Formats: sequence, structure tokens, C-alpha cells
Amino acid sequence: MLELLKSLVFAVIMVPVVMAIILGLIYGLGEVFNVFSAVGHREKRRNTPTQSR
Repeated sequence: MLELLKSLVFAVIMVPVVMAIILGLIYGLGEVFNVFSAVGHREKRRNTPTQSR
């Protein structure tokens, strides 16, 4: 019985930790790809005039 409770506590603790790690990796990869995406668009942004609305 004690072994079952230990396993349950371990699972309850690890599920949010693993979810946070996965979400952090997704966010981090998104930031990396945003940096790569912005590299090609910098020259286009400088040459186009800003539009006021």
C-alpha cells in the first residue's frame, strides 16, 4: 500500500513538471524560429514606408 502511495505522489508531482518542460521547449523553439524568420524580413521592412491609418 505504501508503495502505491509513493507511486501516486511521484506521478502527481512529475506530471506538471513534465508538462512545464514540454511547454517551455515549445515556447523556446517558437522564439528561435521567430529569430530565424525575422532575419530575412529586416531588409524588406526598412525599404517599405510605414502606413498611417
